Parts: sequence; structure tokens; C-alpha cells
Amino acid sequence: MQDRRFSDEELVAYLDGESEFAAVDQIEAALQDDAALNTRLDALRIDIGALQDSFELLQPSQEAIASLPVGAKAPVKRPVFAVGMAACIALAVGFGLGSWNTNQSPSGWVEYVAAYQALYTHATLDHISQSPEQLREELGRVSAAVGKDIALEQLTALPDVEYKRGQVLSFEGRPLIQLAFATPSGVPIALCIIRSEDVAKTEEAMATMRLEGLSSAVWSDGVHDYVLIGGKEDGLVRRMGQALQSMQI
Repeated sequence: MQDRRFSDEELVAYLDGESEFAAVDQIEAALQDDAALNTRLDALRIDIGALQDSFELLQPSQEAIASLPVGAKAPVKRPVFAVGMAACIALAVGFGLGSWNTNQSPSGWVEYVAAYQALYTHATLDHISQSPEQLREELGRVSAAVGKDIALEQLTALPDVEYKRGQVLSFEGRPLIQLAFATPSGVPIALCIIRSEDVAKTEEAMATMRLEGLSSAVWSDGVHDYVLIGGKEDGLVRRMGQALQSMQI
């Protein structure tokens, strides 16, 4: 049985104990005989112990605190870890450990996308199988959320990847869409699009870099901002980005 009924967001909410955002009874019932769903949950679980260790490393030493000028010292509070905050903590750790291959600093939404994509595994998309009609209907709904009209044929024409699904996310109250692809070996790659907040923004050329250790390309057409991210094949992501730009996605 396939678990396509549940989105990643619902499964993360289930793991976090946020019953108001997850169909808990339905998920638990499906877990009884759905191996794919169990695999997805395992991939989304956060190792709280490892996160605690990571945050311990970020705490200033007592020697560093003692060296601060008088009046600058403040009690150092240890982070509070709760299962309900696991996903948020994971994102925070990801932001701290991510690196850029340019001197440019990432904007907030790009950090959000990179940390989210870093949670993806081969198992995230391999269970998804939709007909062209389903993909076209979903794409129409998703692309409309950011005021675009993207044709399914544009996405399926990209070489070396298979278009799998589209979904609407959000960043600071603004719709953010994710169009997900998979390579033949199952590596997930995502194209994320958001409307620019700056009405006077001009077109920006594509810049390639590593975000959260993943191959990435970032650009803007002046109206929408784009991030293409996934895997470690810089050449593939660069070619995909160039093709998407030429099609004016």
C-alpha cells in the first residue's frame, strides 16, 4: 500500500506530537501495514541526542564568559529541547552549519529552503507515482499560488531528471512553492519559487554554490526569486538552472 495520502508536513507534525496539524489516527492505522510510510517516518525523525550535543558545542566556555567586560556578562541559558520543537531545532542547526561558495549571504527564504531540502532522502520521493493528468492538475494549483503559469511539458522536458510533484509551502506568510524532481538514481532535486518582496528588484544572473552541502543555483527574474537545490552534481544543477531560465519558468 502506498502512503501518498500524507504529506511531509503532516508526518513531521505527527512526529512532533502536533495532533491539530496531523491526522494522527489515520497515520497510526496506516503504519500497521505500510512499509513505505514507516521508511518515510524514519527518514524524518530527528536525533534529539545528537542535536543536544551539537548545541552544547555552540555554548561559550566559562573562560570565554569570564573574559567579557563587566556588565556584558549575562547568564548563559542552556537550550530547552522538546520533541515538539525537533523540526525547528534541526533547521537552526542546519543554518549554522551551512556554507556558501561565494561571498554573497543567503536571504532568509533561501536558508529555509536549503535546510528543508537537507532533510530529503531517496525515500522521500520514490513512493510517488502520479498520472500526467494528476500532475497537470496539481501543477496548475501549485504554480498559481505564486502567480505563475507553468506547463507540465516544460518540467517533463528536462533531461536527466523526472518530475515527481509540486507543493505549496510558506515563508513569513508568503506562498513558496516547491517542484520536486528525482534523478534516475533517486536523488531528490527541488525547484523553489517565491514572489520577490522588492517591487523594484531587477533581474539577477544565476549564481551556483553549495547550500547545506547540496548543489544549488539561485537567480531572479525581477518578479520571482528561484532556488534549485539537491544532490552533489554541480554540473547537473547548473544545466537544469540554465534550461529553466531559458524556458522562463
